[in-house]
Amino acid sequence: MSWPVKIIRWSFYLLLFTVPLIFLPNTSELFEFNKMIITYLFTILITLLWLIKMIAAKKIIFRKTPLDIFLIVFFLSQLVSTLFSVDTRTSFLGYYSRFHGGLTSTISYLVLYWAFVSNMDRRKTLKAIYFLLSSAAIVSVWAILEHFGKSLSCLLFSDYSTFDVSCWVQDVATRVFATFGQPNWLAAWIITLIPITWVMTININSETKKYHRIIFIFLSLLFFTTLLYTKSRSGILAFFIMTIIFWSVTFFAYIKNKASYSELTKKFLILNSLFLILIFIIGTPWTPNISQLLSKSPSPNLSEEKLQGPALEVGGTESGQIRKIVWKGAMDIWKKYPLFGTGVETFAFSYYKFRPVDHNLVSEWNFLYNKAHNEYLNFAATTGTFGLLSYITLIIFSLFQIYGIKPPFLKRKQENSHNNRQTENANLDHALGAGYISILVTNFFGFSVVPIALIFFLFPAIAVCLETQKPDEEKLSEERGELSNSEIAAVSIAILGAIFLVNLLWKYWYADYLYARGQIENQSGLYLTSRNTLLAAIKLSPKESVFWDELSGATGSLAAFYADKNDTDTAHQLAEIALTESDKAISLSSQSVILKKTRVRMLADLSLVDALYMKLAERTLIDASKLAPTDAHIFYNLAITYFKNGDMQAFVDTIKKTVEMKPNYKEARLALAQYYKHEGRIEEAKNELRYILDNIARDPETEKELADLENNSE
Repeated sequence: MSWPVKIIRWSFYLLLFTVPLIFLPNTSELFEFNKMIITYLFTILITLLWLIKMIAAKKIIFRKTPLDIFLIVFFLSQLVSTLFSVDTRTSFLGYYSRFHGGLTSTISYLVLYWAFVSNMDRRKTLKAIYFLLSSAAIVSVWAILEHFGKSLSCLLFSDYSTFDVSCWVQDVATRVFATFGQPNWLAAWIITLIPITWVMTININSETKKYHRIIFIFLSLLFFTTLLYTKSRSGILAFFIMTIIFWSVTFFAYIKNKASYSELTKKFLILNSLFLILIFIIGTPWTPNISQLLSKSPSPNLSEEKLQGPALEVGGTESGQIRKIVWKGAMDIWKKYPLFGTGVETFAFSYYKFRPVDHNLVSEWNFLYNKAHNEYLNFAATTGTFGLLSYITLIIFSLFQIYGIKPPFLKRKQENSHNNRQTENANLDHALGAGYISILVTNFFGFSVVPIALIFFLFPAIAVCLETQKPDEEKLSEERGELSNSEIAAVSIAILGAIFLVNLLWKYWYADYLYARGQIENQSGLYLTSRNTLLAAIKLSPKESVFWDELSGATGSLAAFYADKNDTDTAHQLAEIALTESDKAISLSSQSVILKKTRVRMLADLSLVDALYMKLAERTLIDASKLAPTDAHIFYNLAITYFKNGDMQAFVDTIKKTVEMKPNYKEARLALAQYYKHEGRIEEAKNELRYILDNIARDPETEKELADLENNSE
């Protein structure tokens, strides 16, 4: 019964090939969501086939590796953190819009690790690497075309079907991201594969395979070109660190084994000379390219460029300054929850409460931060000391396993092989190790995504399998004949279990598809259609708070529409429904500040139906301010709500507190100036207007307002 063996092998090939490439335009998040879904799908399929293989072999097929205990401890840290989480669903499935990183994704990666080491051998593993490199080649061509204004994505999107970059709001030609959605994610992934192309070049010494060497040199240059076009500072830094480590370890190994390294030196010089030429032609975030040198243009400065991506990577404030603020908040969370953190992937909830007040002064002050932009601090904040230590320990012993370092308690069984194969394995180990270390560097300045996580867990597995010949149990399973009735029953149960999981996965994906469609309909003013679409999504996934939140927004807008048409009965009925739906959203995710902010917007719409809803908006903002005590935007809206509800003293106290938090808050100072003007405190009003003009913006309307006050006071 050899077919499960073959399908497992091809499932891993397709997993490594398709995950980097997959994205769909009709889901709420184009890239990570679909990559995560396809990873879950392959995990279910591989697990099913692995079980069938064990049933056929009449034995447990599970290969023990030195890393097992550390993987189990890491899993336990994630499990405990999930159990103590401030939002259990988020910890289980991941933050909605990020998806990767929850307990479910960790289980998937662990299963894939053990399935790989238990079912793959050297020959299959090498083929898996070729599939991974093939995928990277397609992604790289995709990215390079984007740099020249030709995005395959736009060609594939049915709403555009044009071979240009018009389908992207981001300036994808300036910083490419291909099928990854963000330049830093593409950079972090592509550099992990570059050392493998070096090893393939080093290992080919036969003149008959000279064209193979040319192919791998070309791939190396293709990947490096992609890296340069991402303009990722963390990625390029990681590349240089990885380069030093790879070549140092490789040369040291040659010297230690007294092997001739003249050919190695030649290839080292060729590859790195070509890289320097590419740097000279394309440039880096710190160095000009050849056209800038010839035109005597100034060196590039990323802080002045129009960039795209997560909030921390865009806008006016230098990203390093923002990182320091976010990292301080992460450290404060860790101090408050030192053992198990606030829960896996709950940074979006916990950061608001510990957000440094300085965050109000950066250009991205009102952006949502659902990650600490440092994987290690993210683990510290969300999974505590237990999670962070288990993660760091896993990293250390993964490197031991990759490099073949064997302390007495961590031995890796060596297979008998020829000397040249041992040399090839060592070189591949060096490549895997260097690529793995590059992840550690990029994760220090960012966070892991699905393709990176796959490499993080599978590179140690690949290192083990490169030393493995065909497993005995696989030979045995191929010799087996027909299954017995009891074995057929066991296989049937396994298949039914897999069908059940695939059905759950399909519902999860399709619910998100409907949610995304409902969002678009809502934004287009098709409130009734949006409600029906969102109700269908909720029927499939009733525990998703963001679905209920979007639904309440559509219902609230519909209520406001009927109020505008003087249909008060319908408006009141819809208002009550909208409020119930909003209550449901918040009950499902009570720590979410974002849900409370969107609830306030919905209640503002409902105030057209009944002014009493503004009182409810006031209470909602007070609750939100307790969860986010340094969020100037919340306090500004609370002040305006106090004003609308006629509580002038509360308005003044709150707007002053808002200005203290964010001195450059133009709207808050204008509101304070208007209050002073109304109260006849003209000098104080003029002071507020002067502050705006001198320190925030030379606004014509503000200048006119100040001029009017000065003329009237004369």
